[in-house]
Amino acid sequence: MHAVTYITGHRRWPARLGWGGEGLYSRFRWHRERNLPLVRRVLLVHPRLPEGFDGLTVAQVSDVHAGQFMTPDRLEKVRALVCRLSPDMIVFTGDQLDRREVDADLFVQAFAGLTAPLGVYGILGNHDYVAGRALALAALEAAGITPLVNHRVLIPRGSHGLLLAGVDDADAPRPFGPDFSVLQSGNGFFKLLLCHQPQLWPEAIRHGADLTLSGHTHGGQISPMGERFSVARLATRFVAGSYVSGSHLLYVSRGVGVGAVPLRLGTWPEVDLVTLHRGQPAARL
Repeated sequence: MHAVTYITGHRRWPARLGWGGEGLYSRFRWHRERNLPLVRRVLLVHPRLPEGFDGLTVAQVSDVHAGQFMTPDRLEKVRALVCRLSPDMIVFTGDQLDRREVDADLFVQAFAGLTAPLGVYGILGNHDYVAGRALALAALEAAGITPLVNHRVLIPRGSHGLLLAGVDDADAPRPFGPDFSVLQSGNGFFKLLLCHQPQLWPEAIRHGADLTLSGHTHGGQISPMGERFSVARLATRFVAGSYVSGSHLLYVSRGVGVGAVPLRLGTWPEVDLVTLHRGQPAARL
């Protein structure tokens, strides 16, 4: 499959980390002053994408972590950024909440009423379970976001259809957890899966997901030596960006927020605008 990424939404720094001039410290200081995620525009090409969905744009918002480190002002900036992208579809790929009950109010106030022509959908992440499953699901619904937790919907566009499915989080306690059988009844359709933790991608492949969108890793969050040396690799080899296995694609977002440590280093917060095109693979990643 073919994937191209480029970045907008902030000053373009060199791809390599530098330790002097406009190096690591300068970039970190500039980002903190602006307090905005960047926009990473991703082009993915797949031969099975229906013609009616050629050019589909999906805004992926992952790991918001609404909470003490994501102020209402910053959350509103994230919302405004997503709206400016005018995507066909918006997906939230888990960890909307950080850990407190009040985080649900922060999330709902920021994203209530968010719309897209083909809908707004969300799944749960491990931090959503820390806050509480029922609370996290209620927050999605209160914001007008359709939960796809072990559920699927058929997205029509003209005479074509796309199967959009979501699975529960890998760390969900029993009797909850990911159920990939939601993909099995969609034979013949292009299958787009929302799955918070990317280490589940092999399971998604076994159940026929053509494209999987994940988050969870924050790109390592603190990776001063770059994502190739990220501590996130202790949990998964799918740390950030695009991955290909045969005819299956995975895209891992670096996410918007932060976890327990209110710091990002070497991997900046991002909102992803994924554009899908129908065509033969031009490269393998």
